[in-house]
Amino acid sequence: MNLNNLEDRKDELRELGFSEKTIAQVEENMRQGVPKFKAYDSMPATDKGQIDYTIPFNKSSMSDYYYFSKFEVVHNKVDPLEPGQKYMVIKKGEDGKNIVKKLDNVNEAIDLFKKQDGNAELAIGKDAARKNMVANMENGKVNFVAKTFQGAYYANPIPQTFFVSEGQGLTKEQAGNLVQGRAVYKDDLLDSQGMVYKAWLMLNTDKPRDRYNNLKVNPYRDPNYGFNLTEALKQYNIKDLENPERAKEIHESIMNGNKVKVKAENKNGETLPVYITAAVRFRKINFSLENGKPEIREDFLKPEFQKNRNISGERLQQAEEKNQNEGLGIGR
Repeated sequence: MNLNNLEDRKDELRELGFSEKTIAQVEENMRQGVPKFKAYDSMPATDKGQIDYTIPFNKSSMSDYYYFSKFEVVHNKVDPLEPGQKYMVIKKGEDGKNIVKKLDNVNEAIDLFKKQDGNAELAIGKDAARKNMVANMENGKVNFVAKTFQGAYYANPIPQTFFVSEGQGLTKEQAGNLVQGRAVYKDDLLDSQGMVYKAWLMLNTDKPRDRYNNLKVNPYRDPNYGFNLTEALKQYNIKDLENPERAKEIHESIMNGNKVKVKAENKNGETLPVYITAAVRFRKINFSLENGKPEIREDFLKPEFQKNRNISGERLQQAEEKNQNEGLGIGR
């Protein structure tokens, strides 16, 4: 194994924000010389479920060098595993003893379980002795799926693939926020002529997936599209913005696609804890409560901006159509 190659891959994964646990998976497989393998990572979803990541690695046929050029991301409506837990597909062997296959990824666990015949069990736990069954199969037919697991079992979500080059591309955090439907800001994008530009990115869920089964990525160019995060935030009575350091944190977090908790004053003079995100398509800020219920954004406008609350629908539609035509397919 080439140690420089190992360090390069580890540095690239750290640059993209993947966990040390995932990096340890990669190092173990590279040291063992496994020619092709997958590494896994996850993070809690903002509202429900978790975001799962799959990173395929390949070893060069000409050398000891390993490489990866993409990772897959999917939003699963299932609670994150507790520390030390795994998904387990369990079935009896010919000798009557349990054959247990442990997996980190819920989609791969469900797929493997569905491929079984005879009697099998899909469970969550640290081992077969300490498990919680979430699905059961008898004589090749599934006869039980736990209510808390049905959303994940029947959803069959399609992953989105993001391509990277030498550790450059969308980070783990940014990709995870994109698949949750939020916008991410990038200032190092390249157009078809190789020119660098800045844009807010969003996945287009209104159009069919492409031939690689990916959603198209729409770029809302900055400043062309007309959404300025700083100016948009200034319109609202957000108390946290009064602190310059906190304001900087809020800006950076929203630009990475996060849902940020702040205190904001509504039209009745009440200061409420709310979450804010960038509503790029409408050049606005979205507000929601801790339970995910959306709030009326205009209720948090400063008085001097109330008169400008209605924007031109025609102007917005024209800008939207222009950006749809400039849609970006990341990596392809």
